[in-house]
Amino acid sequence: MIKMKINNLELSKILKNTVSYSDGFLQGIDINRTEFNKVLGGYAAEALSGYIDSKARTNPTALHHIYEWNEVGNKSSRLFSINVDATKYSITFSGKFLPSKKPSSESGDVFVNKADIMENAISITVSPTNSSVLAFQDGDETVFTSSSIYIAHPGGDEVAGSFGKVVDEFFGAYFKYSVIGPLMSKLKNAKEFPSLYSQGTKVGKSAGVKAGRRYFTMVGDKLS
Repeated sequence: MIKMKINNLELSKILKNTVSYSDGFLQGIDINRTEFNKVLGGYAAEALSGYIDSKARTNPTALHHIYEWNEVGNKSSRLFSINVDATKYSITFSGKFLPSKKPSSESGDVFVNKADIMENAISITVSPTNSSVLAFQDGDETVFTSSSIYIAHPGGDEVAGSFGKVVDEFFGAYFKYSVIGPLMSKLKNAKEFPSLYSQGTKVGKSAGVKAGRRYFTMVGDKLS
C-alpha cells in the first residue's frame, strides 16, 4: 500500500496565495489601464497624422487645404493637430485646424483660415484691398478684375469634407484591422500570468500585481 503524507498547512497556504495572485493580477491590470490608454492614444494620434500625410501625397487635389501652400503631405506643414484625452476607461480624440502662416505664391496673401473654410465648404468673397484691381490665375491665364469675386467652393469640389472622410477611413478600417486587431490577439494570450505563477504560489498578491502590470503595459505601438 502506498502512503502519502500531505501537509495541509502548506497546501492551504499555496491555495490561498494562488487566489491572491489571481486577484493581484487583475489589480495590476487596473493600475496600468490609464497609462496603457495614454500610450495607445498617443500612438493612434501619430499614426492617424501619418496616414493623412500619406493620403494627401497620393490625392493632393482633395487634401491640399490642410497643409501650407505647395507642401501637401509634409509633416512640418500640417494645418491640423490631433489631441488625445485618455482615462482609465476611454480614449477621446479631438482635432482642430491651425491657421496658415504662409502666403499663396499666386496672390502673395496669407489665407489664414483656409483649412477650416475649405474643409467645411464655406463660401468666400474676395475683394481688392491694397489695389483697385484683383489679379489671379485661371489655369495658365492671369486674370485682372476690379470687381469682387464670389467663390462657392474654395479649394475645389473635391476638398469639402475630405479631411473628415480620411479620419473615418482610418478608424473604420486601417486602425481597426492593422493596429487594434493584432493588439487584441496579443491580449487574449496572457503569457504574463503563467510566467510568475510559481512565484505567486509563494508570495501571493504582490507577484500577481507585477504580472498584471506587465500584461497591460504598452511601449510605443507594442505590448511589452
